[in-house]
Amino acid sequence: MAGGTTGGTGRLLTIDLPADPGRLAPTRERLRAWLQAQGVGEWDVETVLIATGEACANAIEHGYRFAPEGITTLRVELHDDRLEIEVRDHGGWRPTDGDDGGDRGRGRLIMSRVMDEATIVGTPEGTCVRLVKHLTGR
Repeated sequence: MAGGTTGGTGRLLTIDLPADPGRLAPTRERLRAWLQAQGVGEWDVETVLIATGEACANAIEHGYRFAPEGITTLRVELHDDRLEIEVRDHGGWRPTDGDDGGDRGRGRLIMSRVMDEATIVGTPEGTCVRLVKHLTGR
């Protein structure tokens, strides 16, 4: 796993996440600690954790189908009052069929509801989820 760094235009955290669902909780806790250390308010921390957790879980399940060699890269950059998050995998892209039925397939909806921007770009080379959150309380 890569560590947190301070970059040119903002503060940056990168984490390489293996395609193992057991790594999701420690990754969330590491992200929570980093956000809190940056002075991000608790409400924003919680909403970012929800959306980022969905994106990472989707990469593990759908991008890599739990293949242990798959690596998802989580990149979080803080710019003043805005967080930019990318979750990138190099797994297979499966377009949505539009009507999943049941309790599955709500990750996109959740991400778009709790974040200010949620963009998903899938190609044969993988998927990139880009999330933006304008911070409310710092």
